[in-house]
Amino acid sequence: MQDAHRSRRSAFVRFRTFRGVILLVVLVLVLAGCRSRSRPTTPKATGIHDNRPQVWTQSNARIRKFVRVYSRNHHVRICLERAQDNGYVPYIHRVFYKHRLPPELVYLPLLESCFDTKADSGHARGMWQFVQGTAREYGLRVGKSFDDRLNWRKSTHSAARYLKWLGERFNYNWELALAGYNGGPNYLARQMKQQGTWNYWELNLREETYKYVPKFLAMLEVARQRYPDLYYEGGPRFWIAAR
Repeated sequence: MQDAHRSRRSAFVRFRTFRGVILLVVLVLVLAGCRSRSRPTTPKATGIHDNRPQVWTQSNARIRKFVRVYSRNHHVRICLERAQDNGYVPYIHRVFYKHRLPPELVYLPLLESCFDTKADSGHARGMWQFVQGTAREYGLRVGKSFDDRLNWRKSTHSAARYLKWLGERFNYNWELALAGYNGGPNYLARQMKQQGTWNYWELNLREETYKYVPKFLAMLEVARQRYPDLYYEGGPRFWIAAR
């Protein structure tokens, strides 16, 4: 009788142990499933056109020179505040994401116009500083009584298409694409051919284009480090995380 009782008790203990193991396995699988669903999408899946994402956080003597300059003055903060006050950046993020552009390019107006939609350098106008020829090529109307370059929403769509084209032309080497945005793609291509290099940092370019990329990267660094509350990375939540 006692043996039978012990046998039933032993079977009951084994059953409880087995049930506990099953419940533990189920719990682990559920947690693993939740984790996989919350994991950021990979860069390949997002399709962001950026072969070298480390470009945006690199540092060298030319960049550090301008980091010191922009850290001493308030230019970057003023531009970021203007962008925030007018809600420019979230809109630009959405447009640029549709074209799978690196999110750092959203802040190119820091350098081009300080996010001034009416900026006029004499030969280029608007937030994105389009010259007339490029503006018309990318769908903006430019005439005596109207100028779509001053419409920041329209010009943002044109800037996205132009930057995408520059990225494609320079194999998504964004240092070269940015230099092409400033100096013109044909000028840059000639210099690359003559000097025999695809390395922006090795190119001997005219002064403005020579300084353009380190200035922009320095502005990004100052924005991230000194004004994180104004540096909106926005866009879809996985965009930044996936990079």
